[in-house]
Amino acid sequence: MITPEADYKDFLKHLIAFNTISDQSNLPMIDFLASFLEGHGFSTQRYFNDDNTKANLIARIGPETSGGIMLAGHTDVVPVEEQPWTTSPFSLVEQDGVLIGRGTSDMKGFIALICDVVEQLDLSQLKRPVFLVFTYDEEVGCFGAKRLKEALGKLADQIDFALIGEPTNFSLVNTHKGLQANRTHFTGKPAHSSCPHLGHSAIMAAAGFLQKLPEKLPKEEDERFTPASMTFNAGKIHGGNALNIIAEHCLLDWECRPLPHMKASSIETVIDNCAEEVSRETQVAIENEMVSFVPGLSATQNQLVIQVLKPFLPEDIPVTAAPFVTEAGIFQEVDIPTIVFGPGELEQAHQPDESVSIEAMERYRRFLMTLIDNYCNKHLTTIS
Repeated sequence: MITPEADYKDFLKHLIAFNTISDQSNLPMIDFLASFLEGHGFSTQRYFNDDNTKANLIARIGPETSGGIMLAGHTDVVPVEEQPWTTSPFSLVEQDGVLIGRGTSDMKGFIALICDVVEQLDLSQLKRPVFLVFTYDEEVGCFGAKRLKEALGKLADQIDFALIGEPTNFSLVNTHKGLQANRTHFTGKPAHSSCPHLGHSAIMAAAGFLQKLPEKLPKEEDERFTPASMTFNAGKIHGGNALNIIAEHCLLDWECRPLPHMKASSIETVIDNCAEEVSRETQVAIENEMVSFVPGLSATQNQLVIQVLKPFLPEDIPVTAAPFVTEAGIFQEVDIPTIVFGPGELEQAHQPDESVSIEAMERYRRFLMTLIDNYCNKHLTTIS
């Protein structure tokens, strides 16, 4: 039975208080979630990173049968340093109809709603299983979700679809771009700056690489996206030792956002060709390291999911494409049809005074309760 009380604010206050910036451990938050879920009848399994400082959590409740749903979100948040917050980032503040704190929108608000629904609904007589997945290090390359691929693949036959609860402005995101994060090393030859002909500048080679590569990347367009084509960004550069020394070393961190169907191998070929060209011109050695590749989400495998969800949503809810990346493409790679749909506004993510409106939280709470109560409790609909 659905009860009118909503405890998500208390849950969100507790979750916000965990400092899960990606350079910190998420284990206290994972331990809290596991203990809470176990107390409500879930079985849980942790999946640790290499040094056991972080963990993913998969929780399950319901019968050992197919047709279940999966709700998934990441536990890490982005840094707050050098942002002009007017409140304490790790303390929940309610103000003018919004809830303020790091992660309220991206995406502890969604996780708090899951906890609230678990507490409010009777899940003891489910007709279909409910799976919950909470990951680490989404913000820095989706490393936690990639670590879970084998485990997710073993569950795929039991799951009709997954919902990734990123903030989507109450629209269903059925496709999004991918992400390739790179670190490119440039090694030249040092010399006195008064004799540049005796050296080979790693910084100048990096500048040439930055100028050439965006022009060589695929120009294919998909009008569902804004921007319509692959994007490129040089995010961080460091090189040189002194003003009067030809730079021997330079390090460049950059990313591109490919269209969903684009593969890492084809992008790597373009990068290698560009690096070889610049290296010949500058006599600087160039080595590119792909730090992370996160696949995009294709709309080809989730159309039936939209049809299942729409009875629980307003008739005019938009179905959209997104330029950002989520863990959804990783779920899709192991044959779990996936939609991105969560409370809050994308524009609030990563911002100072990050917030989510109470109206958005309550609207998504109603959807989540109705979905689980009908799809998993009453078994009134099917994806097949």
